[in-house]
Amino acid sequence: MLTACLLASTHAFAQGGGASTTGSINGKVADTSGGVLPGVTVSASSPSLMGVQTSVTDTGGNYRFPALPPGTYTVTFELPGFNTLKRENIVIAMGFTANVNAELAVASLQETVTVTGNSPVIDTSSTRVQQNFKLEALQEIPNSRDLWALLAVTPAVTMSRIDVGGNRAGTQTGYTAYGFSGQNRVLVEGINTTEGTAGAGFYVDYGSFEEVFLGTIGQGAEMPTPGVQSQMLGKSGGNRFQGEIYQDYERNSWQAANIPANILARNIKEHSNELQKYRDFNLNVGGPVKQDKLWWYFSYRNQKNSVGQPNFIGPIAGTLFDTKLWNPSGKATYQMNKNNKMIGYYQWGQKIQPNRLPSNTNSYTDLGTTLKQISGSWIYKGEWNGTISNNAYVEARYGVFGYYFPLLANTDTTLHEIVNAQLAQYFNGDQKEQTDRQRRQATGSMTYFKDGLLGGSHNFKFGGELLLETGWFGYTQAYSGNVRENIGTNGLPSTVILAAPTATQVGSLGDGPKGNLLSVAKLNTVDAFLSDQYTVGRATFNLGVRFDHYDAFTPEQTQLAYSYGPLNVTNASFPVQHYVKWNSVVPRVGVSYDLKGDGKTVLKLNWGRYKFNPGVGLASQANPNQDLKTVTYAWTDTKVCPTCIPGDRTYQPGEEGNLTASALSNSITVDPNIKQPGSTQATAYLERQLTEGVGARVGFVYYSVYDQFNTYQPLRPASAYNAPFAFNDIGVDGVSGTVDDKSLTFYGIPSALISGCSATVTTVTPTCAYPTNSVVTNAQQNGKYKTVEFSVNKRQSHNYSLGAGLGYTWQHDFPVTFAATPNGPFDYDYSSASFKANGIYNAPFGILLSGVYRFQLGSNYARTIGPSATQTACRLPDGTTGGCTFASQRAQGGSAGTTVFANQTADAYKEFRQDNISVIDLRIEKTVSLGRGAKVRLFGDIYNIANFYAAETITQSTGSAFQIPTAILGPRTGRLGFRFIW
Repeated sequence: MLTACLLASTHAFAQGGGASTTGSINGKVADTSGGVLPGVTVSASSPSLMGVQTSVTDTGGNYRFPALPPGTYTVTFELPGFNTLKRENIVIAMGFTANVNAELAVASLQETVTVTGNSPVIDTSSTRVQQNFKLEALQEIPNSRDLWALLAVTPAVTMSRIDVGGNRAGTQTGYTAYGFSGQNRVLVEGINTTEGTAGAGFYVDYGSFEEVFLGTIGQGAEMPTPGVQSQMLGKSGGNRFQGEIYQDYERNSWQAANIPANILARNIKEHSNELQKYRDFNLNVGGPVKQDKLWWYFSYRNQKNSVGQPNFIGPIAGTLFDTKLWNPSGKATYQMNKNNKMIGYYQWGQKIQPNRLPSNTNSYTDLGTTLKQISGSWIYKGEWNGTISNNAYVEARYGVFGYYFPLLANTDTTLHEIVNAQLAQYFNGDQKEQTDRQRRQATGSMTYFKDGLLGGSHNFKFGGELLLETGWFGYTQAYSGNVRENIGTNGLPSTVILAAPTATQVGSLGDGPKGNLLSVAKLNTVDAFLSDQYTVGRATFNLGVRFDHYDAFTPEQTQLAYSYGPLNVTNASFPVQHYVKWNSVVPRVGVSYDLKGDGKTVLKLNWGRYKFNPGVGLASQANPNQDLKTVTYAWTDTKVCPTCIPGDRTYQPGEEGNLTASALSNSITVDPNIKQPGSTQATAYLERQLTEGVGARVGFVYYSVYDQFNTYQPLRPASAYNAPFAFNDIGVDGVSGTVDDKSLTFYGIPSALISGCSATVTTVTPTCAYPTNSVVTNAQQNGKYKTVEFSVNKRQSHNYSLGAGLGYTWQHDFPVTFAATPNGPFDYDYSSASFKANGIYNAPFGILLSGVYRFQLGSNYARTIGPSATQTACRLPDGTTGGCTFASQRAQGGSAGTTVFANQTADAYKEFRQDNISVIDLRIEKTVSLGRGAKVRLFGDIYNIANFYAAETITQSTGSAFQIPTAILGPRTGRLGFRFIW
């Protein structure tokens, strides 16, 4: 059954470097007069626990169980001369502390008093906002069975795309929490599996997990970064052999159609957003090798979906987009003795997508333009945890996360790649590249309890991590023919990009460690935290400080020789180079105050500073041996030269105009004064237990980020763009010469001042006043976010549970990136909102009904235009008319963009909103008992019951394709399945 934690405000203080997979129970034992009782034997038992844990109350009547596996517990209190008391159904989740106090009566005759229910709803000790999905919730929520499906029903989290019945399975979905996207941490069994600094490292076996935890805001000193922390805990087995076979299935005939006629009229193929086939198989088995001593668990998942793809048009319209995922995983748990436990874990994840899109916002007429992905990810760990005294608990783990990730063009053509912004289409072939990643890591922590110090009880924690991360990168081609021709929204050639190869081979497991991927970046991280959860009276103070050391560097490596037209790369070797060694110390402060002293009305305040993890990305950006070696030139296809063919719309060497950007060896450096980006968070929540099992919270969150960095061209400052020119915006209708046309003014650099610039010119000369060398540096790319949030939850009782959460966020930041030119885009005000609700009802005759509602306010956006980089009618500073070179934002890995907003006002980003999303999903389940502990759960799901239509992403560039959907919400979809359990 769906547990209380689905949308509950369960807050907790994490353990073990923010990576603990346990919860805790503590409390105080007194007699009926209120006098504390020392010497009480307290025992905790659960099917999740090997054996029974015991504790004895101290002189203050306090007891603790600091590290309990998530599960449902019975806590027993025993003292000679007093009645024995049992508290049953105490629900413990990862990171949740249950305060279970007991009052023992003098025994007139020996008896046991059992109290069932009344499990704490509110964690009175911590100020972190977290979401826990217990096993029942993982099984009963109708969804696609992945991490993003859980994020989608979490309050204050908004998704870039919405899954309907598994149609997004196998494709990562971006998300924001409280307005900010990034600096997340994704953990599996306490091992950091984050891709870069925000994404999930691989597609995990959803059915293998006992519980999933999401910490969304107000993290303690154990969490290094400001984003969402996800933690997934694998099943362990148990004292009896058990297992489960899961199978579900969908077919196209079980779907409706929801694309309206006006959208179909815009060259969108009917049914192109529909699932054609879907299946998901999961086998889970586990049990004891020896009861209460050695448990094992194994899981295997195999999932496949085939969906329509609106981006496929023309000859390939109707071609399916296929994804296949499979995962084996295993876990062993060994209780060495009463106080020491060992855990081993392994999981592999394989992903196959034969026609991945180079860009989700463009369309394709040839499958050769798409990419083939066959990639694998892995994680393994060994862990020890133990109780070393009545007041001390320790845990330590070592593990490795890694993956290989090739993207291979589905054609071997050497024709130049064409990206046409007017048509919003790609032509010919894209990249053949690979990224490999490995993160070796060791973490540990110690928890120490001290009572009576400064008039209260203390829960001290000290911990740290060592992470050694390597990224290998390389391209055998960046574009077909290693040339990309960009056509602007006006249909005219704009820029040409030339690329050089940076790999000798791609496409195989181990290409990075074997030396085939030539661009290598590393990040070594050492961190430590110290925290004190100090309880005195009704108040609990969460005091913490954190230290992080990041060393971003590149090891010794080589580059390949390559030459084409003006691009000339020589054989070279590069020594070890360190770019930043950041050391940061940040505070975290929280206070939780029990207003009435009964644990039912709690005020929670939290403030903290967070520093960003640069990932291997910073060293990769600054690497003199760039993985994507490119030079970008203005290009109009009108130049006359011996090798030129003017007007043929194909680049020939010699046709290039002024250099606009370069990403070659030694053309990118790191600002020696670069600052570590950071964030400040402040939260205020009021939580109230309304009745037994019903809790509510209301709160406000302030969130800011500052000192973000990217790659810019500081020798081409905004002041260099001082030659205005007129550009004809053809308006929303995308047709020139109509009433919505208007003239806009933008700015370029006088061409004469940069005519001598080339990839090798890095200092000012008479003909290159503004060189293109790029620097990784900070920018004024700050953001501020303010959120109001409300949620309420009713735990399962009287045959039903309910939960709901509402959040509204005011945002102010740079939705594209910091411009560094006077042409924009700039920083803007905009907003986001979401409402999530769920419910479950246990009907008669073994029937269960569960449902989820998701509403998300459509994202703001602005219509874009793309003037050509080369302009001929600019008003030069001397008053004459001549040529100039245009650019917009410049923080694109060293290249210069030419995309700007058509609306040049401060409200540009609020001019348009994408469609609102409103989806209702329902499950009907029937349980059939087969005897001897075996049963079958037969279920049917209906997704998007109202058959709601929405364009999830649309074309934002001006032209005939403006506002054409590139991703459409899936229609009403049916799913049938069963779960055989023994």
